[in-house]
Amino acid sequence: MNLLPWQTAQWQQLASRKQQAKLPHAVLFSGPVGLGKHQFAVQFAESLLCHDNNENGTACGKCRACLLLKAGSHPDLKYIEPEEAGKAIKVDQIRALSSFTNLSAQFDHGYKVILIGPAENMNRAAANSLLKTLEEPAENTILILLTSAPQRLLATIRSRCQRLDFIAPEYSIATQWLNEQSVSNAEQWLEIADGAPLAALNLANNEDESIGSRYESGLDTLEALQARKQDPLSIAADWQKKDGLRTVKWLTSWVMDIIRLAQGGQQAVISCPSQKSRLSNLAKQLDIDGLHAYLPHLYEATRLLGTTQVNQQLLLEEILIRWAALPKNRL
Repeated sequence: MNLLPWQTAQWQQLASRKQQAKLPHAVLFSGPVGLGKHQFAVQFAESLLCHDNNENGTACGKCRACLLLKAGSHPDLKYIEPEEAGKAIKVDQIRALSSFTNLSAQFDHGYKVILIGPAENMNRAAANSLLKTLEEPAENTILILLTSAPQRLLATIRSRCQRLDFIAPEYSIATQWLNEQSVSNAEQWLEIADGAPLAALNLANNEDESIGSRYESGLDTLEALQARKQDPLSIAADWQKKDGLRTVKWLTSWVMDIIRLAQGGQQAVISCPSQKSRLSNLAKQLDIDGLHAYLPHLYEATRLLGTTQVNQQLLLEEILIRWAALPKNRL
């Protein structure tokens, strides 16, 4: 596997710390889904276990350790993930790590590496059990936790890990990479995926065109609500059926772009350039202070939709009613 072009800084940071023998015993890879955190974590684990790294610190792919890694049988690498997709990581899975960490590495000059992800899927008992491992780290053992929701991890776990953040790459870097993967209409797929290139690639390759239509119709809806031509309650019901969380994320991106255009004019750098003309029109119509006040409600709605058993219908109704009531600029 090759490093993705937006992961260079994170790789260099870890490679430098490894060279200086200053790697932390636990690292938290944090960032949205679709940026390649898991791929990066696997590559980093392989580099730690490899006997003959390449010049850039990646695994050579040829030594005995690398051959064991390819076969999925390296004794010093442990994966912890939910036994079923979307389910919790259980306490017994974490407790089983104690026998692994108590053993010496099979290769004298190597590490033992543990990958845990999604770390936010640990239940309370599992998280508390992991704390014991973090408080008493074994020599030459590196724990790598992966999360797209760090706020769902215990604060005591976060405080015992060195955090490495992964953020969406610059628009030009992401679209160039997608074009190299032969993705048609890369710009819009990237917008639909909230700036995450791997998520955009997956959508482009596997989704039907309905999601693109929903993206366009979402902005149609916002314009209609501002013009008092549609009812927020009926729109909320439609959004709930079709994926309310994704649509609220789109709405958040659009509002942030409207603010950028209102403040910076046509030279502003925005995350949804395919919608620039329509967003510019909204920037002229809406009061910027009202938009700033609206954003925290969107952030809270995103959090609630993603983490709790909230009444989605009521939450979406509230968001859309607030949108329809945003103050206008005085002409």
